[in-house]
Amino acid sequence: MRGWTVSPPPNSICSPWMPMIAPLPFTPLAALSCPPTRHASWPMGTLDFDDLISKARALLTDPAVAQWVLFRLDGGIDHVLVDEAQDTSPAQWDVVETLTQEFATGEGSRPNRERTVFVVGDKKQSIYSFQGADPAAFDKMKAHFRAAHKAIGKPFEATSLDHSFRSSQAILSVVDATFTGDQAAGMDAALTHIAFKDQMPGRVDLWPVIEAAKTEDHRPWYQPVDQPGEADHHVQMAQRIADQISHMIAHETIPVEDGNTGTYKRRRITAGDVLILVQRRSDLFAEIIRACKAAGLNIAGADRLRVGAELAVKDLAALLSFLALAEDDLSLAAALRSPLFGWSEQDLFTLAHHRADKEFLWEALRKSPHHETRAVLDDLRGKADFLRPYDLIARILTRHDGRRKLLSRLGPEAEDGIDALLSQALAYEQTGVPSLTGFLTWMQTDDLEVKRQMDSQGDKIRVMTVHGAKGLEAPIVILPETMTRKKDFKGEILPAPDCVIWKTTSAATPASIVTLRDAVLAKQDEERLRLLYVAMTRAEKWLIVGASGDVGDGMDSWYNIVAAGMKDRQAETAMSGDLQVQRVAHLDWDGLDLVDKAAVTAPEVIVPEFGPLPDIVRSKTISPSELPGAKVLPGDSRGR
Repeated sequence: MRGWTVSPPPNSICSPWMPMIAPLPFTPLAALSCPPTRHASWPMGTLDFDDLISKARALLTDPAVAQWVLFRLDGGIDHVLVDEAQDTSPAQWDVVETLTQEFATGEGSRPNRERTVFVVGDKKQSIYSFQGADPAAFDKMKAHFRAAHKAIGKPFEATSLDHSFRSSQAILSVVDATFTGDQAAGMDAALTHIAFKDQMPGRVDLWPVIEAAKTEDHRPWYQPVDQPGEADHHVQMAQRIADQISHMIAHETIPVEDGNTGTYKRRRITAGDVLILVQRRSDLFAEIIRACKAAGLNIAGADRLRVGAELAVKDLAALLSFLALAEDDLSLAAALRSPLFGWSEQDLFTLAHHRADKEFLWEALRKSPHHETRAVLDDLRGKADFLRPYDLIARILTRHDGRRKLLSRLGPEAEDGIDALLSQALAYEQTGVPSLTGFLTWMQTDDLEVKRQMDSQGDKIRVMTVHGAKGLEAPIVILPETMTRKKDFKGEILPAPDCVIWKTTSAATPASIVTLRDAVLAKQDEERLRLLYVAMTRAEKWLIVGASGDVGDGMDSWYNIVAAGMKDRQAETAMSGDLQVQRVAHLDWDGLDLVDKAAVTAPEVIVPEFGPLPDIVRSKTISPSELPGAKVLPGDSRGR
């Protein structure tokens, strides 16, 4: 970790509100008094986070109001703290620079107060370029503050924290050996780690590569062509992960620190000790979850879940669409073919083909001998107008055995989508009138994505991307996706100052644009190296690296980069279950005393004793027609 301070930091550093660190998703338009500018989101009267940064910078640089605003702020800001500075964008740095420009111009409105800037950042962990992060701006701002404070004689201190309070020396030594030479591009000049827990045993394992499947997959013609077969290398990697984790839980141990003596013992490995990190949510990501669930392992599922893309959710949505509109033949056909009813292709064809001209599929079904299907649909149609979406989905899943049918056909991994749909149904019911039609429209118009807090999933295996694992840690980390990746600029506009450059095909790209594109690709390569650094340093005691597919010959893949670092650390051959691996180890934990893992006990809930409820005396309901006196006004009403 790298950090620097401008002037000695005070005993307690205050962190004023700054747009760059205020995680507010939306703010009313009137909150920022900035010059009017056309913006797509303004008709809603709201601003997103990027708008806040842009408008705050405009407010502080507009000649009409900037000096007055800065004068007012100069009397209210004494200390500025910038955290995660490596992920700060140039626009955010402009706000910080403007807010602190009076810090280095002499005496302010309160000359007796010492004003400071405290910046904390680690360039090695800058992996959010898609959010505008620029690690080069970190060094630029460092040089700016050093020069500004040197000019007025204020001290400037740059410090570094080389100690790691998380990882074992075995992991840190491989990390230091891995990121050297060209692999240290975009990082600090001197990459050195010191293990704070130098007596904690650790190991790094390198699994053999699973070569890409070259044999043709002979499968029945009726199976989906995009479904990976058993010979697929990603399927084999997922199965290897499930087998190795099962072996670890059954036979392996992990060192734990004895807080009383500072020594180490060992305990049995549980599912919650394992964190699996991938570069992206690809086919391998889904196969790992499927294989672990098939092996009966306790796994938390995906860290992000697109609800509408789940097959079980699509089947339920088709049935709900039919319940909302009985004339929706396509939705009914999809529901009948789903595991909810289990119709064959021939059953559906026979029903649809032999119906009368212009007859809806539901009308034909009512005349067919499929009594069980008709009974379920009649029950659901009778309740669709009276039950809320959540209750209706729960009726399908429970009373009509929908959950068991979906899981038996689609596998245990379908349960995540079903539970997410139920949660979204409850969330929808809190926003307005809980109608079935409104819920279906809401599902179709919103790209629902559920993000889980993976650090609170209990004793379960976690599978997530490296970006999502920033800030997390685990005793055992597995990196299975370390193959080569295609180098390509995914955006449509190349970044260039004061102009817009559209990406063109390689054959039609001029030399100057090729140079610009190569510079962008070089920055992407540097960020991928930093992403590997973040992934490796998530491990506390056991780091495992594997690959399935093409790893190349040079340093184009993470696998070869890590293999070179392990070779520099004299990796030795070892056995992990029935798998032969290359291993770098620090100390040995197999001979430590075996202890039980401390059980996490749930807090005791004391149920209060309820006595008999008192008799409720209800007052008599008063009706206007029962009031005493004449019910008709006296006198003749004619002529009135």
